[in-house]
Formats: sequence, C-alpha cells, structure tokens
Amino acid sequence: MRPSVATKIPIWIELEALTAGAVELFERSLQQHPEIEECYTVAGNPDYLLFVSVTAMQEFESLHRNVLSKLPGVRKIRTEFLLRRVLLRAFPD
Repeated sequence: MRPSVATKIPIWIELEALTAGAVELFERSLQQHPEIEECYTVAGNPDYLLFVSVTAMQEFESLHRNVLSKLPGVRKIRTEFLLRRVLLRAFPD
C-alpha cells in the first residue's frame, strides 16, 4: 500500500466587510482550526489567502463544508488545485 501524499491547496477568501471587528473576528476564528496551515492578507480582492493540506478530495470536501463555509464573515470562497510546479527559485534573504 502506498503512503498518502498530502496536496497543498490555496483557498481565496473574500469577507463580507473589512471593518476592524469583522477582520478581528475572522482572524481570531482561524486559530481554532489547525487544519488551516497558513493565512495571508492580500492587497486587493480577495482579502485572504489560506493554505490547507489534504490527502483525499473527500477530506477537502469535509473541510470546506464543516470549517471554511462556517468561518465568520465569509462572503466568497475560491479554491484552485495546483497540478504541478513548473519553476521554483530560491532568492537570498
């Protein structure tokens, strides 16, 4: 049996409002979900970029239904699945 390989998935989140209270509530709620590995604010639209890793589509479907869609203040969720890396360059710090 082959071991499962995790796939890292980018998730774009647009909030309903960008008030201080809405942003604070959304960002604080992320701390309750260890499945969400990374979160970045984004200049422009959408408002946030999250990353999760899953080993099966059923796992992502469950995460979408039970976690992502229930985050406070979310207007829109967009997900893209990476097919393969074409290029990765390391830049010096």
